[in-house]
Amino acid sequence: MRGIASLPARLWNGVVGSLERRLVSAIVVIIACTVGLQVVSQDRALALREESDELRTAVSMSEHGEQLLKAMIQFHLASRNALDIDTDSEGAAHYAADLTDTAMQIEEHVNALRLDGLAAYDMQSRSTVFSNLDRLVGQVIDRPQGRSRADEIAIERRLDRMMEVANRVHEEAERRRDTAYGRVEQSTRQWYLLVSLVGLLTLGFTLAILVDVSRNILPALRRMHRSLERLADGDLEIEIEPFRLRELSALSRSLETFRRNAVAVKNLAFTDPATGLPNRRAFVEQAGRLLAQGPRLPGSRQIVALIDIDKFKYINDDYGHASGDMLVLLLGRRMKAFLGEQSIVARVGGDEFAVLVEVPQGTVPANLCGELIAAMRAPFDFEGFAIAVTVSLGFVEAQPDHAAEVNRLLHQADLALYAAKREGRNRVSAFTPPLEQEREVDRALERDLAQALARGELRMVYQPICPIRDDACEVEALVRWNHAVLGEISPAQFIPAAERSGQMPQLGAWIIERALSDLSRWPTLTMSINLSPLQLQQDGFVGFLLDCCRRNRIEAHRVFLEVTETVSIERNTRALLTLELLRNAGFRIALDDFGTGYSSLCMMKSFRFDRLKLDRTLVKDLGTDATSRAVFDAAVQMARQIGAEVVAEGVSDENLVAPALAAGCTHLQGFHFSRPIEAEAIEDYYRASQAAARQIA
Repeated sequence: MRGIASLPARLWNGVVGSLERRLVSAIVVIIACTVGLQVVSQDRALALREESDELRTAVSMSEHGEQLLKAMIQFHLASRNALDIDTDSEGAAHYAADLTDTAMQIEEHVNALRLDGLAAYDMQSRSTVFSNLDRLVGQVIDRPQGRSRADEIAIERRLDRMMEVANRVHEEAERRRDTAYGRVEQSTRQWYLLVSLVGLLTLGFTLAILVDVSRNILPALRRMHRSLERLADGDLEIEIEPFRLRELSALSRSLETFRRNAVAVKNLAFTDPATGLPNRRAFVEQAGRLLAQGPRLPGSRQIVALIDIDKFKYINDDYGHASGDMLVLLLGRRMKAFLGEQSIVARVGGDEFAVLVEVPQGTVPANLCGELIAAMRAPFDFEGFAIAVTVSLGFVEAQPDHAAEVNRLLHQADLALYAAKREGRNRVSAFTPPLEQEREVDRALERDLAQALARGELRMVYQPICPIRDDACEVEALVRWNHAVLGEISPAQFIPAAERSGQMPQLGAWIIERALSDLSRWPTLTMSINLSPLQLQQDGFVGFLLDCCRRNRIEAHRVFLEVTETVSIERNTRALLTLELLRNAGFRIALDDFGTGYSSLCMMKSFRFDRLKLDRTLVKDLGTDATSRAVFDAAVQMARQIGAEVVAEGVSDENLVAPALAAGCTHLQGFHFSRPIEAEAIEDYYRASQAAARQIA
């Protein structure tokens, strides 16, 4: 029973469930039906041929039997008439000729019936009935004398016997003809019936196959074709349906595996692995689609923003890259939670995020971005410690026709982000066309800086640093660039350009060589030289600096090397080692721009500086703002506590001198004392200063 119950399943799996076997079986069925129709037709044709031959024989036999009967009737009547007349009468001759002709016809028809093979009626056993008809004719016509009544009765009996045989032959021939007709009709009906049945069966199978192909196989193939087309077009959201046909089922499983693998690959290609957020490629694709659709709400606007974590490198240096990756993850989640699910938040760099958000009507984009920045300031909990960061943001307002220009929008947002960082970080900056012009200028500076060294467009100027308690002479070396097209370029522009373009080592080497060469002409002066953070990372920098001093016969203690807090020596072992080597060689180290960033105090703890230079932002309001004075005084006192000299930068007028002196500064520097002067004027400047000091004394 179980085998019988499982027969349909085995049949489905073996034949119907396979497209190949299904089609082959259909073709075999059609061929078998066609062959069957041909066999039946051939068999019926052969049978009908035989029965037609029998019919022709039976018809011929029937015709000859009918003619035999007619001839026999004529012979019988003529014989009766001849027996009734005298032989001498005039009609005897006529009857004699008539009987003779009729007897000959009888013999012809009898012979014909024998040739037709009337086997059902044995003509041979009764051959004596129709034999010697000429004798019988003679007996009838020539009535000899003495023929008795008995002879006449014998003749009449023979005639009756012949008549009886003729009737039987006629009946037998008629029966044979009717039987042959019946067989032909029956065979024709059977032929028609069989051909019809086989034809209907073939037509039924053909229609069933056609219905199966049109309603099952072709739709399945069309569905598979559509799935292949959608996969070829990159649509990975489709679900490959299962198919009952074995080949299509195997193909659908393979396609589903391919689709899942493609989705996984796409997720890898379009997803940032550390955060699970979209990457830059995914952002460009998704943002382009949303920009093409336009804002969801009437009156709202769409903006594209770039957000960068301020001083993210310090996080990695202080807490490790694992904590840095976790911070990026948490920051991305916080951004997404703040902006909502309708926004796009993507990680497009190590610590950089791209955002597409819709700003509701009545909301200023800059205000929304400011709120986002404020939300990012809240500390992140890291199981035992917390990390607080700030971010800088640049944004550009997008228009519906910008759908194909997402990369350009990102470029413009990047310009705005660069402006936000340049303005002090932890702020928002909107894109404006002048920012693009400034970037073009920066690129031009990067491109032309290498040629500027060769063309002699760079020069050194020197700004005096005035001591408070002695008459020591000191200058700070400052580089200037007189561009052939753009004119005078500020170091605040071309120094970052040199760092971005990788030309800082060449520019720094040129500055040091030129400054020390000039210092060799002024044996009584001390010089401060600014160092780039990249120079402290450079292999052989200490040896290069010592070699320059040796060639120019300059003692190391006459040189102050100024570094900024961007060096981050408390996080950079190589920078710290370089500064230690320079100090051991006799150079004095100064921390420039003290007070502009939160890392200054950490740097003072990690390295003992010989001098702190207070940034001009702490100095400019000393004469008018009590709070600024209090902050300034605290900074000076902190520096003096560690035994460092203090230089107040940016002393631009007389009102700033007294507060700086009162706070305890050891040196002053600014336009109030002197602007940067050319190297050729340094000696004249100090001669004039010394003469003025003597007159005052």
